[in-house]
Amino acid sequence: MVASESQQYDVCIVGAGPGGLAAPSAILEPYSIDELAKDQADRAAHTKPPQHPSVCVVDPQPWLSSWKARFAALEINWLRSPAMAHCDMFDSWSLGAFAHTQGRSSELLATNAECWKVIKGLENTQAGLFNLPSSKLFIDFCDELVQRLPHVLVQGKATSVRGSDGAFEVEVSNGSFVSAKTVVLALGVPGAPAVPPAFKHLPERIAFHTEDCERICKLQKGCRVLVIGGGLTSVQAAQLAIRRHCKVTLCSRRQLVTRNFDIPIEWFDPRKQGRLRHDFWLLPAEERLTHLRATKGGGSVPNWYMEQLKASQAAGDIEVICGEAEVCSVNGASVEVKLAGRCQHFDQVIFACGHKPDITALPLTRELQAQWPIPTVGGLPVLSKDLQWGTHEQLFVVGALSGLQIGPDAANLMGCRRAAEVVAQSLGLRLWQRFSKPSDGSISICGNRYAALGDSEDDDDDDTTDVETVDSGLDTDSTS
Repeated sequence: MVASESQQYDVCIVGAGPGGLAAPSAILEPYSIDELAKDQADRAAHTKPPQHPSVCVVDPQPWLSSWKARFAALEINWLRSPAMAHCDMFDSWSLGAFAHTQGRSSELLATNAECWKVIKGLENTQAGLFNLPSSKLFIDFCDELVQRLPHVLVQGKATSVRGSDGAFEVEVSNGSFVSAKTVVLALGVPGAPAVPPAFKHLPERIAFHTEDCERICKLQKGCRVLVIGGGLTSVQAAQLAIRRHCKVTLCSRRQLVTRNFDIPIEWFDPRKQGRLRHDFWLLPAEERLTHLRATKGGGSVPNWYMEQLKASQAAGDIEVICGEAEVCSVNGASVEVKLAGRCQHFDQVIFACGHKPDITALPLTRELQAQWPIPTVGGLPVLSKDLQWGTHEQLFVVGALSGLQIGPDAANLMGCRRAAEVVAQSLGLRLWQRFSKPSDGSISICGNRYAALGDSEDDDDDDTTDVETVDSGLDTDSTS
């Protein structure tokens, strides 16, 4: 739909990707059942929450369009992220529940033996939260979530954000304006596609990035393809080229690293993740950037993809080279590249090198930086601990651009969940749970966990101290 100048919302979210979807879920859901004890959840089910805020989302495309196009172009059948990593902030079990109620439990891939050795000691592994959902199941689940969340989608590109806390105005490329008290930027990738310097001069007819879904779908049989990159996307692109019966070479500057998730498993461990985030946040911004890069390690490949890659090598379908690549010459419709001391001709070069963080590469954040400048480190903005831009209290950033605050999984589904929770907590949308005596006479969700002990006649009437302690712990975990 097209917004008019008269429309005003409590919250405007810029971006309709996974981070953008987690944000309205956190904002509109009155509580997260994962954070409540059983008796609290029972009370919550019978308590009338406050009226939810009005929400609009601004994006040129419908929900999750980029993810859907990428899944289709690279023929990705399974997510790398586990079943607990999704955009529904009400219940981390909801993706698994959706699969079961839809009769699609077979689309939850059981954890393989090698991964199980690593995760078997973690909480909830037996319940299947570390199973991997199919891409089709994940997309259908997200589509259903979109339908459940009351919001307005404004199709257009946000070109500027002006105003102040409580009175922002978002200009949209279709000529409309959206007024909102709060703005949440969920802009996805934090910069332009990364291209090795030696290849920057190659003509577009020969070289392209995996982000170009249309080009990667048009690989022709017999085409000589060079894929450059050392992470999962490079292997996915190489395997797609193999299925297209191309002659494929994969070049990585370092040996491919096998890891089931793209960050160490400790970041999923409830016993350790709080400390890891706390220690990360205590570092100066420059050291956080170093820690981000070291933790992700330049990319990794799950072992089931590595097994397929090794099988393709054994069959002679692909050559994997570790080392530098050097362009020798461009000859019409092909390029000559020196790999491991040997020159080879390629018809297509595919870059799978990720993106270089740079907020000045994104028009909206470039305009924000010119209007309200904030420090940057390595192309990433230095936000407040609550993900706020500069001195603003109601202008937030989630997703990959929040990496210096959220941590190495900021661009992933788990990081998006945590960032969305930070925004909801910062806006005070969960404060209604704390009050032991709501003005409407309803029962407090949180209550007093010690009331059943009967140590004091006032136990049922004064639970403020206990609730504040519980919420403080949640805040520490979510913002570190």
